[in-house]
Amino acid sequence: MMRRMAPPPRLTVNEWADQERRLSPEASAEAGWWNTNRAAYQRGIMDAVNDPAIENIVVMSGAQIGKTEILLNILGYYIAQDPSPIQFALV
Repeated sequence: MMRRMAPPPRLTVNEWADQERRLSPEASAEAGWWNTNRAAYQRGIMDAVNDPAIENIVVMSGAQIGKTEILLNILGYYIAQDPSPIQFALV
C-alpha cells in the first residue's frame, strides 16, 4: 500500500517518455515504445523543460523532425509526473 501512495520517481521528460510512451501504428511509422535515441537531438529540447533556470524554450527547425512528438512527451510528462497548469503557445 505504501508503494501506491509514494510519489512517482523523479524523471526528466525524455526518461519518462522512454519508460512510459507508446507510439500507435496509426500515428507513427515506427510503432511501439518511444526511444529518444532514435532522434537524440530531441533530448536537449525535452530536458530544457526540467531545468528550473530556463523560462522560455524556442525551437527553430525544419519540418518533420518530431516537434509534435516532443510536445506530446512534455504534456504526458506533466499529466503523469507533475500535474499542474500548463500552456503551449505555438507561434
